[in-house]
Amino acid sequence: MTTLRSLWHLSRPRMAPYLWLIVLGGFGFAHWDRALTGQGGTAVLVTLLAWTFLHAGTLWLNAGLDRDEGEVLWGTAAAVPPGIERWAYAALVACVGIAAVAGPVVFTCAVGCAVLAVAYSHSSTVWKGHALGGPVVNGLGYGILTPIAGFACVGVSPTPRAGVTLVIGLCGVMAAYYAAQAFQGDEDRERGYRTLVARHGMAAAVRATRLWMWAGFVGAVLCAAIGWVPRAVLVLLPLFVWVDAHARRWQYSGDDKNSAWAKGFAARLLAGALTSLALLVGVYLDDSWHNRPVAGLGTASGHPTDRPLLPPHQMRQWERQHGVD
Repeated sequence: MTTLRSLWHLSRPRMAPYLWLIVLGGFGFAHWDRALTGQGGTAVLVTLLAWTFLHAGTLWLNAGLDRDEGEVLWGTAAAVPPGIERWAYAALVACVGIAAVAGPVVFTCAVGCAVLAVAYSHSSTVWKGHALGGPVVNGLGYGILTPIAGFACVGVSPTPRAGVTLVIGLCGVMAAYYAAQAFQGDEDRERGYRTLVARHGMAAAVRATRLWMWAGFVGAVLCAAIGWVPRAVLVLLPLFVWVDAHARRWQYSGDDKNSAWAKGFAARLLAGALTSLALLVGVYLDDSWHNRPVAGLGTASGHPTDRPLLPPHQMRQWERQHGVD
């Protein structure tokens, strides 16, 4: 029981919902992009289960490498049980096996994420301690492969708008990555890691966080300007200023060991994501109420007769619904 309790704490269950949101972000965007009714529900539930095992396995490998029983972000300190690496690899194998049920694209993404997890925390590679390796693993694994897995559950082909949105989402993931490491400079230096915070300090890590935030925000504004997303998202500018103001205070605080700054930043990011979702739902309901094209078809660049990329039988059904010859 002691081992199971330690494994539970070391898996940081409070962090898992953030990962689920990335999967669901890709899944939801595929629906929004084409104004689809619900499809792929079983596949996305399977994917969420697979990514739960991925999350646990990744963090158990990390705990086995660092042997850190001190303060952890979104988690509780716990003794690292012997043989935790075996539990980690079993969880990664379970992730890949479960993901196979959701389809070949999800399976491929799961394999990629599992390989990245091993490269990140295996004692012979330790990419997490590299100035480049750590960002690459987090950006590719969480910022690209994870939302693609969610998107693939819907069974539709990607559009250019989906690709641009993926890059904007990647900016958010990278901002969170640098924020999560910003208070760990002393620990990283003691382990001999060459992360940004270990080499240049907390202020540099938070500066990187803000740069990624600004890149994502500028991308979103440009998408709104050309009509790829509802222009109503521009009303979220005060929310972005609120999040950035917190990060700016953190950057110049000199408080380089306090995880409360990172937790506050994550809470603000979550509030921003949920507010954005509520706004999009509001726009959708308003368009639907007034019998206008909804979701992706209701943007300034869309038209009621735009043909979404769907499987043939769904394409014929869509054409009949919209009176398209």
